[in-house]
Amino acid sequence: MREKLSTVKNILVHVVVLAVIFIVAVAGFARLVNQAVPSTAQAMDNSKFPLVYMRNNGVSYNCLHGYAQEMDVNYIRDTVTVLDDDHELEIQLQPFDTNIESVSYEVLTLDGGESLENTKVIKLEEENGYLNAVLQIQNNMLLQQEYILELQVTAGGRDIYYYTRLLLEDGLHLETYLDFVTGFYEKCVNKTDQQSLGTVVEPDKTTDQNMTLAQMDIHDSVSKLMWGSLNPQIFYKPTPSLVDINGTTASFVLDYRISAVNSDGITEIFNIKEFYRLRYTDTRVFLLDFTRTTDQIFNTDNSVLESNGICLGITDSDVEYAFDKNKKIVAFVQENELWSYRINSGRMTRIFGFPQKEEMDYRDFYDKNNIRILRVEETGNVWFAVSGYMNRGKHEGENGIGIYYYEEASSTVEEILFVQTMESYDMLKLDMDALAYITDDQEDCYILLEGIVYRINLVTLEYERVVDGIKNGCYAGSESNRYFSWLKEGKRYDSCTLYTMDFETGTVWEVTCDDTERIRPVGFMGEDLVYGKAMTGDIDISSEGNEVFPMYQLVIVNTEGENVKTYEQGGIYIMGIEQSSNMLQLSRAVKNGEIFEEATPDNIVRTDTEEDVVYGVTTQKSDITVTSQDTSVRQTEILLRVGTTVRDKKLQTVTAKLLVLEGERTIKIPVNQEKEKLYYVYAQGSMESCWPTAGEAIRRADEKVGVVINDEKEFVWERGNRAETSRIKLEKIPEAIKTGSMDVASLEEAIGKDVVDLTNCTLEQVLYFVGQGRAVTAMTPEGPVIITGYDDYGNTILLKPGETETYFCGPNDSKTMFEEAGNQFISYLDTAA
Repeated sequence: MREKLSTVKNILVHVVVLAVIFIVAVAGFARLVNQAVPSTAQAMDNSKFPLVYMRNNGVSYNCLHGYAQEMDVNYIRDTVTVLDDDHELEIQLQPFDTNIESVSYEVLTLDGGESLENTKVIKLEEENGYLNAVLQIQNNMLLQQEYILELQVTAGGRDIYYYTRLLLEDGLHLETYLDFVTGFYEKCVNKTDQQSLGTVVEPDKTTDQNMTLAQMDIHDSVSKLMWGSLNPQIFYKPTPSLVDINGTTASFVLDYRISAVNSDGITEIFNIKEFYRLRYTDTRVFLLDFTRTTDQIFNTDNSVLESNGICLGITDSDVEYAFDKNKKIVAFVQENELWSYRINSGRMTRIFGFPQKEEMDYRDFYDKNNIRILRVEETGNVWFAVSGYMNRGKHEGENGIGIYYYEEASSTVEEILFVQTMESYDMLKLDMDALAYITDDQEDCYILLEGIVYRINLVTLEYERVVDGIKNGCYAGSESNRYFSWLKEGKRYDSCTLYTMDFETGTVWEVTCDDTERIRPVGFMGEDLVYGKAMTGDIDISSEGNEVFPMYQLVIVNTEGENVKTYEQGGIYIMGIEQSSNMLQLSRAVKNGEIFEEATPDNIVRTDTEEDVVYGVTTQKSDITVTSQDTSVRQTEILLRVGTTVRDKKLQTVTAKLLVLEGERTIKIPVNQEKEKLYYVYAQGSMESCWPTAGEAIRRADEKVGVVINDEKEFVWERGNRAETSRIKLEKIPEAIKTGSMDVASLEEAIGKDVVDLTNCTLEQVLYFVGQGRAVTAMTPEGPVIITGYDDYGNTILLKPGETETYFCGPNDSKTMFEEAGNQFISYLDTAA
C-alpha cells in the first residue's frame, strides 16, 4: 500500500514538474516570438517627394519624379518637353504633404557639358493644392535641337532634382496629339463612340488571334480594345508622357489603373501601359502604332489558389519565380511585388513592393524598378534584389541596386546592401538580368555594372573589380548566376580564349581553340556552359554588324569542366541559336562553294532526371511551369503551376516589415568612363535593346518602329522622320566622303566624326542620313557612288567619286543596283570620333 501511495505521489510530482516546465516553456516561447519581430521592424515610409508636371494650355503631361541627388544627364532619357517660340513653359508642382521652399531651373546641353542658364523661380501660385509657375526660358537655344531641363526643388529641407529633355520648336501640334490620346483611352474604358475608334485602328488577319487582354495592339478589334466582357472603371487617371516628337510624328506613353468587380463581388485592380505613335495631317491625326499591356495586381482577397498552382490573373507569361531545393516554397514577382507561398501551409507572404493598398498615389506604382529573386532557402528565407528608381522608403529618389534578405520566421526584410549608381533603369535591368549572385556563405555579392564584374563584401562593404572590359555579346551567365563566362579578347567573332569563373570558389578555368578556329559562348543550359567553334576561313567580319560566324561544333561543359555533349555533324554549320527554357533551337546551314545555304533546323533538349542530366532531342513536360487557362470575362489568365496538388482553400496573408538597423549600408560605384560604345534602340516608350554597331541597331529599330540613340544621346536614326526631299550641296560634303572610300577607320581620321557602317540596311533606311544632310557612300556593281539627295518621286541623286556633276537614278533601278552589290553603305554622324 505504501509503495502504491509512493508511486502515486511520484506520478503527481512528475505531473506538477512537467506542468511547470510546460508553462515556463510557453512563456519563454512567447518571449522568443515577440523578440523575433524587433521593435525596430516597421512598414516602409510613404513617399515624400513632390511630383512635377509640364503643362500645355492648361493640360498636364510629362509627370516627373524627383531624384535625391543630381544625376548624370547622359543616363536620363524619359520624356521630352516642347517649348514654343515664345519661350514660356508652364509647370505645375504637386506637393502632397511636403512644404516646398524654393524652385530653380537650369538648361543644359544634351550631354550636360554646358549650362545655358540657371534661374530661380520668383512666383509660385497656389491653386487647388497645386503650385503653378511659368518659366521664361532665355533665348539661347537652337531650333530643333534637344537640351536638358533640370528643375531643382527645395522641399522638406532637402534638394530634389527633376529632369526632362527640352525641345524648342513651334508647330508640333502637341495640343492636338494630347486630345487624341486622352480621347482614345477614355472611349475604350467608357465603351463609347465605337465608330470613331474603328476608323483609326487597323484590323487584319491577326485580329483577336490572341485571346488575351494582357497584350493588345492596333490590329485588334474595337470590341477587344474596349475590354470585351470586362467592365472597367478608371482607378487612377493617366498623365500622358511625351517620349519623342518631331515635325511629322509624336510618341506617347500612358500609365494608369483600372478596376473591375469580379463574379465574387471583389474589386480587382489592373495596371495599364499604352503606347501611341501618331502622325498629324491637316485633316486628321493618324494612329501609326498602338500597343497596350494589362497586368493584374495580385490580391489574396481573390481566389488565387487553383488545384495545381497559383492564379496570377491577366498578365504577361514571363513570370519571375524561384523554388527552394525541395520545391516546398515558391517565391514569385507580380507587378513589382514579391510574394512567397509555403505550399499547403495556408500562408502567403507579401515580402516587398512599393505599391500599397492604402495612402497610395502615383508615386507608389511608378514602374522604373525591377525585382529579381536571387535565392530561396529551405527555411523559407529569400534573397532578392531591387534595381532602378526607389519610389519610397529610406532610399526614396535614389537610383541603384538594393540587396535584401527576407526571414520567414520573423516576417521581416533586412537591407543588406544598397549600391548607388547613375546607370539608368533600363541598363540596370539588363545588367541585373545578366549577373547578380550571393555566395552560399552569404559574405559576397557579385554584380555586373557597365561592363565590369564587381565583388562586394556584404560584411565590410568593400568592393573590387573582378573582371573588366566585358563586351556586349561576349559573355553568358548560368541559371543560378554562380558561373559566369566571358571572352578574354572581348571580340565577338575573333576570340580564342573563353574564361569561366565559379563565384563560390573563385576559380577560373579556360577553354581555348586552335589558331585556325575562333570561339564564342552561346549561353548556359542550367549550370552547364554551351560554346561554339568556327573555322577562321568560314568567318566573315568584313561588314560591321553583319558578321557571319558559322559554328561547325557546339560543346556543352558541366560544372566540373567535363564535356557532356558535343554536337557536330559533317558539312552542317550552326548559324544562329535561340534558347527557350531547356531547349536550344539551332538554325543550320550547308556550305555551297562560298555561300551558306539554309538547312533544316535542329534542337538540343536538356532533361533533368533524379540521377543525372540528359541532353537529347526529346522533351519532358514539367509540372512546375507557367501556363495559361481561359475564362469567359478575363479571357486568358496566367497560372504558376507548383508541381503538386494545392489543398489550401483559405489563405492567411502576411505583410513583411522592414528592419530599421543602425549604420549605413550604402556604397557608391562611380561611372565607368571606359565603357563599350553602344547604340540604343528605344521603342514603345522605353529602351528595347542595345547593340555594338549602328547597322544592327537600325534594323532592330525599323522592326520595332523605334529610334536609335548613341552614347551622346544623338539621334542616329528615326523611323518615320525622313524629310520628303533632300539635296545636299556638294561643298557641304567632306572631301574624304567624295572619294568613295568605305574604309571606316581612315574616314574617321580624315573627317573627325563617327563613321557608321550601314551594310545590310535597306536603301529606305539609309536615306534617313541623306535627309539629315549627311551623304551616304554606297557600293554598286561598277564601284562606289555617293548618295547626295533624293526627290519626292523616290529618285536618288548620285555623285561618282572624282566628279563634280550629280545625276538621277530611278527608285527601282537604285534599289536593284544597291542590292546587287550587297547593300553596302557608309555614312557618318555629327558626333566627334
